[in-house]
Amino acid sequence: MSDTDVWAVAELMGHLTLAGRITKPGEYGGLWQVDVPEGDSFRTEFFGSQSVYRIRIVSEEIARAYASPSHDIIEYNAPIVTRAEHESVVQRAREKIELLEFHIQELEHRLTAVRALPPGS
Repeated sequence: MSDTDVWAVAELMGHLTLAGRITKPGEYGGLWQVDVPEGDSFRTEFFGSQSVYRIRIVSEEIARAYASPSHDIIEYNAPIVTRAEHESVVQRAREKIELLEFHIQELEHRLTAVRALPPGS
């Protein structure tokens, strides 16, 4: 790397952001070149001027911070639930709710019936 390296964050159409050392169009058929840092090495990507939304010249530290992922990719592997399984679970939940409502009514009845007991018992 030389003292003339230009570090930038390039925002492209399609909500893509590339950050790294940037080279102006010319050598590669009018394409911009961005050398994206990956640890001690670089991954080179090219893009056309038509896709550029904004280019911000930044320090190397800022470009490296943009280039490094902020979090690891988490794989999510949920089991597929069929409609019949879903409806079965929903029906069991409704039955439990009805049973709980019945118990609540029974407890309310018992609590209000306590007044009917003779005093002191």
